[in-house]
Amino acid sequence: MNVVNAFLVRPITIGRGFAMLARSLAVAAGLVLSACGGSADAPPPPEGRPPTCVAASITTQPAGTSVTAGQSASFTVVAAGTAPVTYQWQRNGVDIEGATAATYTLSTTPLDSGVVFRAAVTNCAGSVTSNGATLTVATSGPVLTITPQPANASVATGAQASFAVGGTCSSGTLDIQWQRNSGTEGAFVDIAGATAATYSFMTVLADSGAQFRALLDCSGQSATTSSAATLTVSAPGSVTLSLLPINGLRPQADISAATAIDQLSDGSYVFASQNRLKKLSADLLTITPFAGTTTSGSTDGDALTSALFNTPFGLTHDAAGVVYVADTRNSTIRRIAVDGTVSTLAGSPGLTGSADGTGPAARFQSPWSIAMGPDGDLYVADNQGATIRRVTTAGVVTTYAGTGTAGFLDGLPTVAQFRSPSGIAVAANGDVIVSDSANHRMRRIVRSGNVAGSVETLAGSGATASPGADGTGAAAGIVFPTNVYVRGNNAYVRTEDGLVRQIDLTTRAVTTFTGSRTLGEGYADGAPGEARLRDLGVGITGGVSGGLVIAEDFAVRSIDAAGNVTTIAKEGVFDQTLAGVGVLKQLEFGLAINDFYALAVDSAGAVIVTDGDIVRKIAPDGTVSLVAGLSGSFGGVVDGVGKAAQFADLGPSMARAPDGTLYVWNQYVVRRIGTDNSVTTLAGSTTNFGAVDGNGGAARFNRGFGMTVGASGDVFVGDAGNCAVRRVDSANNVTSIGVLGQCSRVDGPIATARFMSPSQMTTGPDGSIYVADAGSVRKISADGTMVSTLSAAGGSVATVAAAADGTLYFVDNGGLSMLAPGAPAATSIVHANGGANVLGSVNPSLFGVQALTVLGPKQILVLSGSQLVVVTLP
Repeated sequence: MNVVNAFLVRPITIGRGFAMLARSLAVAAGLVLSACGGSADAPPPPEGRPPTCVAASITTQPAGTSVTAGQSASFTVVAAGTAPVTYQWQRNGVDIEGATAATYTLSTTPLDSGVVFRAAVTNCAGSVTSNGATLTVATSGPVLTITPQPANASVATGAQASFAVGGTCSSGTLDIQWQRNSGTEGAFVDIAGATAATYSFMTVLADSGAQFRALLDCSGQSATTSSAATLTVSAPGSVTLSLLPINGLRPQADISAATAIDQLSDGSYVFASQNRLKKLSADLLTITPFAGTTTSGSTDGDALTSALFNTPFGLTHDAAGVVYVADTRNSTIRRIAVDGTVSTLAGSPGLTGSADGTGPAARFQSPWSIAMGPDGDLYVADNQGATIRRVTTAGVVTTYAGTGTAGFLDGLPTVAQFRSPSGIAVAANGDVIVSDSANHRMRRIVRSGNVAGSVETLAGSGATASPGADGTGAAAGIVFPTNVYVRGNNAYVRTEDGLVRQIDLTTRAVTTFTGSRTLGEGYADGAPGEARLRDLGVGITGGVSGGLVIAEDFAVRSIDAAGNVTTIAKEGVFDQTLAGVGVLKQLEFGLAINDFYALAVDSAGAVIVTDGDIVRKIAPDGTVSLVAGLSGSFGGVVDGVGKAAQFADLGPSMARAPDGTLYVWNQYVVRRIGTDNSVTTLAGSTTNFGAVDGNGGAARFNRGFGMTVGASGDVFVGDAGNCAVRRVDSANNVTSIGVLGQCSRVDGPIATARFMSPSQMTTGPDGSIYVADAGSVRKISADGTMVSTLSAAGGSVATVAAAADGTLYFVDNGGLSMLAPGAPAATSIVHANGGANVLGSVNPSLFGVQALTVLGPKQILVLSGSQLVVVTLP
């Protein structure tokens, strides 16, 4: 046993090595303690007896409701108890034929007003009847009053315009949806996401004359539109520089070595991150400190100013909001009171063993997981002690099951054996569910009165083949299960093969809830069969609407009821600070000076930005949303929808087609982002660059530094590394304009034309394509037959964009310039400087322009000096 103690004091490194403690603690315990007795080769357990029948009880009573005649009314009852549970709804005490679900819905008439509905709930122990719920049916909808009405607004181009509305409802909840038309003759259309009392957005000249109104209702009734307000937008008197409005972004909170996680009664979450505990708000938008610091220790006291923890792996809470912590490396159980006071409930820091006792007299050996039982006691998976311990809230510790000798044996709790138990949860009937990690099985401690009755194998064969096979009971394979969460009749458990498994506690059927069985462990958001979870992930708890929230070694992620995985927060993304409180969706832009980015504008005026490994959209009101990609990912080029897709270092190439489709260049391939945010790879190879024309994956590219969509819908790529403009047609065939590898500047017919280093590109209103080529602006004619050089544009052009009227805007050594159609020479708009952007209208200047696009008439958007700057012309 001295070997175990030696392992416990081994230093822990921060980062991935730190996160690997989850595996190393339990594996080491299994190897060492196996020498003390027990065998992973023990025969399979006998079939256990069926769970004790627990009488049905109603946990949520049906509630009375009020509706307007003709609307639907629904009543729901929630019951607990041994399955199966059946329902029979009654109307004024009489059974309703066919109403045998937990929810009963009817279409109402005035005659239904005053009727009382209740449900009889039945299971193996008998029946119980719910309270009655009264239905009130009104003959008319609620009264909606609108005040104030939206008022007309006048602003200068580039300024924000705001419209406000107010309303009251005599009953129900006020709902607001802003609408816009294109002028007095246009139809009003809902504005996506504009559901607040005030709607604000940045204006362009084209917005002048648009009208705005709000559609209001009271919980879906009495819908009424407000009066329409007209917007007038005027041009400024001189060139003006202003920042593009961006709302809601903030530095992300630090996420490192995340382990345990627990959903509290108010819907928020507490999770462990190294030696700290942090709190994730119920809306999944804010992460704040909860207890502890980055320093390890065992100090009690105020949670935020003095308390110290040492690698906590287990969390739970009681109904009063008190949080209990399995402080793993301290081998103690800690308590965090509602007022934030931390105390040691049981165990003595640094002293290990298996002694029962009260408070500091008790001993634990790396308590890993902790759960609150329906009896008000705590149950602890004592990982290296190979036991399950019971702890009262007064600190009295007893051994609930297990002998303390590592092994595998079912039976009475005094003779049963476990090997590195890592996860624990308690079902509503008091049965304790245990992840018996090193035995690769799930075990159940059946409740008998107020004590443990017997230990049985719930599921798992002990096989370690990955991925573990689905099946029933011992026919299933469960590879190194860690933390477990129980909801109703199902247990959800994390496994080392990157899966979340669902176990029916009655039938013992094991299925894969989410995670890729073909790709294995990893890191990718997406649908159940495509998402990848980390093998070092251990934390799991309940989420909203039947979902889950999990903690991995460097991420906190959400799993919805269908098994779709989405990352909430992640370690290692840029702009991460220890003081940050935001989550991934609020990540600030990482627009570094002298890095490569691309810009585009959609038909609604939203700005699209490539930002490292994600593509994001900034709506006219400044709201930022994800288009595609997973920030901080390391999967390289992965196709998928939204966050399920991954990019590897997006560069300066992006183009938008008139139908809203986006194209990006990413690691030697051309990729398409559909209007549904689905990402697919069209042409090129992610593993090989080169100079090859051909179809799809047979083509090879080298350093794509610009893109545009031609009038025909073909995608053009400025392949600077191959000194050619590449064309990708609708069938993904790749051809070249200019000879691959022949780097020179030659005008003339396509067959003989040559490019030097084509990069940024744009398509003019006539279909001509303009290319920034080693400082010059080259033109590919609209019919695709000729290449020429625009001498009027000068000789140091870096990036170029075309407006709808044919004006070219470009950046050269002098700053931002424009070339009107037919003009003999370019005109300087904003000069460059060597320091920082100077905003406003008095001597404005730009620094280090990296990307350029046309925002609207006489309005240009540039990425300059790590800022998104709107240039408005008089």
